[in-house]
Amino acid sequence: MTDDLEREIADTREHLGETVDALAAKLDVKSRAKEADKSPLIAAGVLLAGIVAAKLLWPSRQ
Repeated sequence: MTDDLEREIADTREHLGETVDALAAKLDVKSRAKEADKSPLIAAGVLLAGIVAAKLLWPSRQ
C-alpha cells in the first residue's frame, strides 16, 4: 500500500515537473522572440493569436 502511494506521488511529481517546464518554455518571451525573428510570418501568427486570446479572455466593459 505504501509503495503504491510512493510510486503514485513520484509519478505525479514527475508529471508536474514536465508541466512546469512546458509552461516556463511558453512564457520565455526572450527565446520565443528569437524564434519569431527567424520568421516574420510566425511572429505575425503569434501576435494574432495573442490578440484573439486577449479579446476572448479579457473581461468586457458592459
